[in-house]
Amino acid sequence: MNRESFLYVVVFTFLVAFVFVFVIALADGATAERVARNRELVTAQAFLNAVGRPEDDGATALQTFERLFGAVEGDSVIRARVDDQDVLVKQFRGDGLWGTITGVLAVDSGVTRIVGLDIISHSETPGLGGRIEEDWFKDQFRNERISAEGITVRKGEGTTDDDPDNGTVDGVTGASLTSAAMQVIINHEIDGLRKEAGQ
Repeated sequence: MNRESFLYVVVFTFLVAFVFVFVIALADGATAERVARNRELVTAQAFLNAVGRPEDDGATALQTFERLFGAVEGDSVIRARVDDQDVLVKQFRGDGLWGTITGVLAVDSGVTRIVGLDIISHSETPGLGGRIEEDWFKDQFRNERISAEGITVRKGEGTTDDDPDNGTVDGVTGASLTSAAMQVIINHEIDGLRKEAGQ
């Protein structure tokens, strides 16, 4: 076959593409179980972090998750008892600036205080909006009082809000749109949790 012909280019391109797709498919099949387990572990650790029971060991985290929350289906609200406190826990998804933000929100049974918050995944800008996954940001929500209007994520000032009774946390400096998106997402989830609690 003439290497300069159109048919040669088409056949060569097809064969190269076929080989690469085949190799990728094999790799995907070989790692699918591990990927699924890692997703399960990340979700379990996010639930545990949200209720203040972090576990570094993967096997222990999965066992503790199963003991505290049982089988979690989709975005359902889970009622659990953690450290002698009744909590409502929910995995959430909401629109950030660049894509979906997925996380876990835990509140007390009366939906008066946030027990904790953790982020599972996001597509926000690294070093800016991506800082929502940093501990300093998430820790502001721990034990924060929920006002009648929900939570306010104020424009980032480079500090953290240390007052757990004002219903306000500090946003990420330079990421006001991601911070505003977090406020919308969390308040939407709080409204749903209030309905679940019969308020």
